[in-house]
Amino acid sequence: MYDYIVKELPKLLSENFQQLDTSRASISGHSMGGHGALTIYLKNLDKYKSVSAFAPIVNPINCPWGQKAFTNYLGGNKSDWEDYDATCLISKHNNVSATILIDQVKA
Repeated sequence: MYDYIVKELPKLLSENFQQLDTSRASISGHSMGGHGALTIYLKNLDKYKSVSAFAPIVNPINCPWGQKAFTNYLGGNKSDWEDYDATCLISKHNNVSATILIDQVKA
């Protein structure tokens, strides 16, 4: 899914919509998709102008659901999980000058 969102889809859009200004792209998502949007953005700060995440899972390595999912997908080495956790990724960037919108509602 990562390669599709970051590489394949933008290429497909620019090939079929020449008037599209891909230098002004942003990314967004809801819930788990919000988490994906945040992690993709933080790994590609030069590719997107902003990110919007609506009710995202932002720190999955510190909740039971995220720990179960990451163990199943990535194995038991918790340090490997940090590249897939938005909170860990943003803490790696000392001087992020970015437009990040997170809307979190109370359940």
